[in-house]
Amino acid sequence: MSSFISSFLIFIAVLAVVTVVVAWLSVAGIRAYSKRRARERSQEVAEQVKKSLADMRNSFSPQQERVGQGNYDFEDTEHEAGQRARESTGEPASQAQGTVGQDADQTRATEAEPWATFHQGSIFDRQGEYARAVEAYQRVIASEHPEAAPRAAFNLGILFEERGEYNLAEEAYQEAIASEHAEWAPKAAFELGVLFEERGEYDLAEGAYQQVIASEHPEEAPRAAFNLGLMLDRQGEHDRAVEAYQQAIASGHPEVAPEGMRNLRGLPMRFPKRIRQG
Repeated sequence: MSSFISSFLIFIAVLAVVTVVVAWLSVAGIRAYSKRRARERSQEVAEQVKKSLADMRNSFSPQQERVGQGNYDFEDTEHEAGQRARESTGEPASQAQGTVGQDADQTRATEAEPWATFHQGSIFDRQGEYARAVEAYQRVIASEHPEAAPRAAFNLGILFEERGEYNLAEEAYQEAIASEHAEWAPKAAFELGVLFEERGEYDLAEGAYQQVIASEHPEEAPRAAFNLGLMLDRQGEHDRAVEAYQQAIASGHPEVAPEGMRNLRGLPMRFPKRIRQG
């Protein structure tokens, strides 16, 4: 009997030891798994950050890329700039170079921030997050960045127009036009002309179209001339429509010029007396 009890106690002791070992191995395995998942998650987050930064860099304007590419030239001449500052102010060269470097960092930061915000606005715009897109675009406009602000104003005008907020769209387009940017001012003026025409404000539409034509933008000016000719044609101002169509044809634009020619040739058939008298 006593031997049976001893054997039973030994069995219980072995079972307890095995249970403890199994439990310890389970805890160790869980900890190892947790650490591995933490490392994997950290790598995933790092990859996401890298991708976001890469997307942001890709969204920067050509002007920004030129700024980045010019950093080497700046670094090559930094010593000379520091030397000139030292000679003119009596500062140690190292201090002068440090000031130049800080100014360069500040310049790069000032240049990058509006484009980063514009990039955010574009993402919100595509995702349908209207309020956040408007806020981002308005921040870019407020920055008065010579490249990003006009583009943001144009995008904001399109956004407002698509939502039927035409007065706000007009204000945004006018901001882009006021910038006198070679690309976005003519584009905004063209969109404003279309907006005015659709609202029946033909005098304002003509003024906007004429502004685009005067810009001589290779894409928007021919389109504006054609739209103006079509609008005048519908209003019965056929002589002036002929002039507008001829401007569209003279542009040589591969799409607009043939359409202008087609409409111009159709005028005598639609209005024979009026054209002959002209």
